[in-house]
Amino acid sequence: MKKPFYITTTLPYVNADPHVGFAVELVRADIIARAKKLAGFDVFFNTGTDEHGAKIEKTAATQGVTPQAYVDEKSKKYRDLLPTLGILPEVNFIRTTDVHHIAAAQEFWRVVAKNGFIYKKDYSIKYCVGCELEKTDSELVDGRCPLHPLQEIEIIKEENYFFKFSAFQKQLLELYEKNPKLVVPDFRFNEIKSFVERGLEDFSISRLKSKMSWGIPVPNDPNQVIYVWFDALVDYISAIGWPDDQKKFKKFWQESGGVVQYCGKDNLRQQSAMWQAMLMAADLPPSKTIIIDGFVTGDGGIKMSKSLGNTVDPFELVKEYGTDALRYFAARELHPFEDSPFTPEKFKSAYNAGLANGLGN
Repeated sequence: MKKPFYITTTLPYVNADPHVGFAVELVRADIIARAKKLAGFDVFFNTGTDEHGAKIEKTAATQGVTPQAYVDEKSKKYRDLLPTLGILPEVNFIRTTDVHHIAAAQEFWRVVAKNGFIYKKDYSIKYCVGCELEKTDSELVDGRCPLHPLQEIEIIKEENYFFKFSAFQKQLLELYEKNPKLVVPDFRFNEIKSFVERGLEDFSISRLKSKMSWGIPVPNDPNQVIYVWFDALVDYISAIGWPDDQKKFKKFWQESGGVVQYCGKDNLRQQSAMWQAMLMAADLPPSKTIIIDGFVTGDGGIKMSKSLGNTVDPFELVKEYGTDALRYFAARELHPFEDSPFTPEKFKSAYNAGLANGLGN
């Protein structure tokens, strides 16, 4: 019997068309999946789209369409990216608007609430819509998020549900000690250890439906919707059948030793601390390995971002140079863990300097 292996990318927001940064993440995860498949493993490779949250609702409104119509159109473009990049044809593509995922996210909420790790309170925070994350003053530069400097920080004051993140400091540090290869590379692992060692604060996991309606309803409270991160992270288990298909879930989560998560460095906290604590709260085993990429940057070393408008279209690159050229460039020319510049000029220069010859050898 083949040993199971489970790998997933993050689920990108569909507030804009795909850019080459996510294409690189897909290609790198696909290389690992293909290597495991050639080694005889039963591979489950997951990707998809994250389709809820304030950022999606606002973008849809600016275009005069419903959020559902908007995400349907954008999600198709991300799905079309898979064959364009030569991704394994049997890759699983999940959407957070899928009926099964919605049911799984609500059941995950119920389990965590039953275990005593969800409560309700009034609060006020500074919030970056671009990150879909709460921000402290120390994380802001001139009052703005350094990752989304063109967007103003919002002040949110309302009554929401909270996750008892603070209850898991000791367990997280024990997990890190027990699994020294949980986060790769080491310097990213050191970052998250330091973050957890400084102490954890509970975080909001819902939004008032009257203020932000585009989300999964909170079980037993029609006035609230589930916070986008708390919803989307559950896709890692809903994709493999949780909670309905326990046989499939146990095969790819427990028998495989957990999931290999591929993500960018702006996902470090969510993937290696928040998600691990959520799993603990639901009495589920932790992830196996979390691989943290650096940013793919545009001109001037600035992170490639849809909000900044400095993205590169992977469809256009493949149209002009071919799938293999883009895959080869992503695997060979970009640093696996540090920030790497990627501009059409840099790509063309590498191609003309010998990338095409390398593909032929």
